[in-house]
Amino acid sequence: MTTCINPDPQRIRRITESIIGLPTLPTVVSKMIELVDNPRTSAASLARLISADQALTARILKLANSAYYGFSREISTVNMAIVVLGFNTVKDMGLSLSVFDVFKKMENTDKFDIARFWEHSIACGIASRMLARNYRSRFAGEAFVAGLLHDIGKVILNQYFHKEFMEIMVRTSNGIVLEEAEEQVIGTHHTQIGAWLAEKWNLPKIISETLLFHHDPWNAHKDQVFVATIHLANHLCHICGFDHSGRTVIPVLDSKVWEIFQKKSIPVDEPDLSSLQSEFLLEFDKSDSFISFLHEQEDHR
Repeated sequence: MTTCINPDPQRIRRITESIIGLPTLPTVVSKMIELVDNPRTSAASLARLISADQALTARILKLANSAYYGFSREISTVNMAIVVLGFNTVKDMGLSLSVFDVFKKMENTDKFDIARFWEHSIACGIASRMLARNYRSRFAGEAFVAGLLHDIGKVILNQYFHKEFMEIMVRTSNGIVLEEAEEQVIGTHHTQIGAWLAEKWNLPKIISETLLFHHDPWNAHKDQVFVATIHLANHLCHICGFDHSGRTVIPVLDSKVWEIFQKKSIPVDEPDLSSLQSEFLLEFDKSDSFISFLHEQEDHR
């Protein structure tokens, strides 16, 4: 029988707000997202931003010079790395590494495999970018960020409220739905915690709203299609085996998601799920070198 921990959402909010002082993420990533959001952004402007962070620069150059790409000459500048790797790969690598650095003290347990959790998060970023490119191209840049960060509230719980988070994991392993277990133990949900963090990091409103409503996009206020896109991406990851998100059961895809797309005349519906799975797996395979490098960085961190 599990013990009952008194919920204290105010305490969680205070600690969530306090982590703004952590890493380079609030500055570097916020600026990177601004650049991505601007259609006039050039590779040179992205290179200038990354070059201001020596640690990030070193890791980007390491990727460009890694055996995964096997170029005959040394890649010595971020500008050259962007030409070689591509704008999106460098941006997504920078965002992912920065997020990893913020939460480098996460504890791995038999109830929560951190490496597989990050794999789920990265996969969701890739799926979100793919779907946004198909159906919401104006926000394709933000889609990777939203997908990568969609479950960041669980990371905060694991790192700062480890005892409570492990209690939540125990309850889910006993058949309780994740959100219900969170409500019982902490009195709030990982979605709310992630949204608080996005607000304190001054990420675009569409990101914080997506983190808050990615399980119920029909309740979103700003852009239900974008939030539904990340919701669908998350579902694709679960059914394609990238499912280590702290859940023991794959969430059911509510029919209201398809209604959101249909209201905006976006041509995607439930019968398309099979082809979307195939498209996503191909997209994930194309990102294999990027993902392998991220795993390598995690192993040596």
